[in-house]
Amino acid sequence: PNMGVPVWPFSSLGWSAPAQPLPAAPITREDTAEILFTSGATAEPKGVIIQHKNILANVIPVHREMQKYKKYAKPFQPIRFLNLLPLSHMFGQAMATFIPPMLPGVVVFMRGYNPHEIVRQIHSRRISVLVCVPKILDVLREYVLKEAPEAAEAPPAGTHWAKRWWIYRRVHRLLGWKFWAFIVGAAPLPPELEEFWSRLGFVVIQGYGLTETAPIVTLNHPFHTRKGSVGKPIAGVEVKISEDGEILVRGDNVTSGYLNPDAESAKAFEDGWFRTGDIGALDEAGRLSIRGRKKEMIVTADGLNVFPEDVEGVLNKTAGVRDSAVIGVTQDGRERVHAVVVLSDGADPDQIVRSANSQLEDHQRVRSFSVWPTGELPRTEGTRKLKRRELRAWVLGAATGPAKGASSDDVESVVAQYAPGRIVTAETTMEELGLSSLERVELLMALERRFGVTVDEGAYAACGSVGDLKRLIVEPAIEGSAAVPAPAELVDFPTWNRSKWAYAIRRVNLPLWLLPLARVFTWVRAEGREHLEGLQGPVIFAPNHQSHLDVPALMHGLPGEWRYRIAPAMSKEFFKAHFYPEQHSVGDRFTNSLNYYLSALVFNAFPFPQREAGARQTLR
Repeated sequence: PNMGVPVWPFSSLGWSAPAQPLPAAPITREDTAEILFTSGATAEPKGVIIQHKNILANVIPVHREMQKYKKYAKPFQPIRFLNLLPLSHMFGQAMATFIPPMLPGVVVFMRGYNPHEIVRQIHSRRISVLVCVPKILDVLREYVLKEAPEAAEAPPAGTHWAKRWWIYRRVHRLLGWKFWAFIVGAAPLPPELEEFWSRLGFVVIQGYGLTETAPIVTLNHPFHTRKGSVGKPIAGVEVKISEDGEILVRGDNVTSGYLNPDAESAKAFEDGWFRTGDIGALDEAGRLSIRGRKKEMIVTADGLNVFPEDVEGVLNKTAGVRDSAVIGVTQDGRERVHAVVVLSDGADPDQIVRSANSQLEDHQRVRSFSVWPTGELPRTEGTRKLKRRELRAWVLGAATGPAKGASSDDVESVVAQYAPGRIVTAETTMEELGLSSLERVELLMALERRFGVTVDEGAYAACGSVGDLKRLIVEPAIEGSAAVPAPAELVDFPTWNRSKWAYAIRRVNLPLWLLPLARVFTWVRAEGREHLEGLQGPVIFAPNHQSHLDVPALMHGLPGEWRYRIAPAMSKEFFKAHFYPEQHSVGDRFTNSLNYYLSALVFNAFPFPQREAGARQTLR
């Protein structure tokens, strides 16, 4: 990429380049670019060999199409993508490293799937396009309906797009005025979910592909989307449907094979066509639609096919169901439809199944069910696909319990790690643990890692005891535990104090009188300034907290190049009258707010919660 001139990327770390220039590596289209292992959600993981020609077969057709519209995109640049897929996934790679540079675009990554955090990132970073799996659209729909209930009502047929945009203006304000599209892949998108977001005025772009096709097979044109379809094959790719409905693909984008293939893997390639394992159909215009996975399809005793996604769609819309998974279970030599459901508190599973069955065809009806005991259903990390093999093993008794979940004793054992020397019980209060704000954040992250869940930080901060933590982890609701409701906003983070006028005020007042005044009360001797020479930001200075004079003392000690660039953290609880005015008198509110605004202005300080919610969000 650098015309044969090697670049040493670690010079900024102080590492010297090799004495001899690195030779340019000869690369051909047939060379292996990478080997990706499939997630193994339905079978053992397989190493997929991806050659440079496979990636180019995806990139070149998309690039040619983009060139037709590139001039129209200039007023909207840079186009910012929020990518929720890992780079270990081919779809995540394509939407992070292959396609955005063509625009050019900016890619933002984040960890976790908390809807509040996703919406905050979209709004604060002025995201244009969200790249995700269908499950995320479902989670965001629930969040949006809570913030803007009017989104549940469909406008009259034929309503102009501008009027619809005005009706749903609260949703657009929530996500930011620059946000306009979702790019969805890795799993089938339910039609009603696509209809919901399209009705609100957002473009939903579906595609279809696999790791073995590097990854794109078909793609909906952003300006000519067709609901219910995953689009037409990209240039150079052929698609056909076999007699049993399986989708077959041929083209330069198809992998040359698997790493150390077995006899079963070899069956995926037949007469130049790759068997995708998915069931689909082509319409008269050549658009592809996906029904489901061939291996996951349930064949009843009558020879009728049941696609789990169809049944799950009905179950998930039934009141009282938070999530569901459908698998085939063999009983008396016959395969039957079995549902695993995650229920809201107080929901009656028998009534739920009866309600769902009344909306299903005879052959689709649920014949037996299990209630998932704790936490979320097991899903793959990046694409959020159900791990049906684990679910089937659990249903059949091959597993002793859920792959993800918690028990009361487990929660206590994790908490005990952060309270050495204490006996932790359900009655132990959070105050008795004596955790600092950072230790509370560490405990929160440890609980999330241990139990594979995303915990609402507001609900976590509201927990008064370890017993509350148990209910929050073991019996999680969509937005936290019903016993500990979460506040709508966690952090009031100032931005005005980083403006040019605020910086100018600090640059004049700090050296003129504030820092000289502070020297009347402090004696500062700074050592080791030489260690800061050549230091590149961003950086965190973490002094021991001694008094409210820490900040001016630190400013005296720092070199001038850093003195006016730091943003000190100040205790949010110190300004309770400002943040919670309804609990204080007018005089206290005025004095406290004045102190807050002056601290934010002259020291560029920001509120950091010590005991309340928002410590992790503030750190980010």
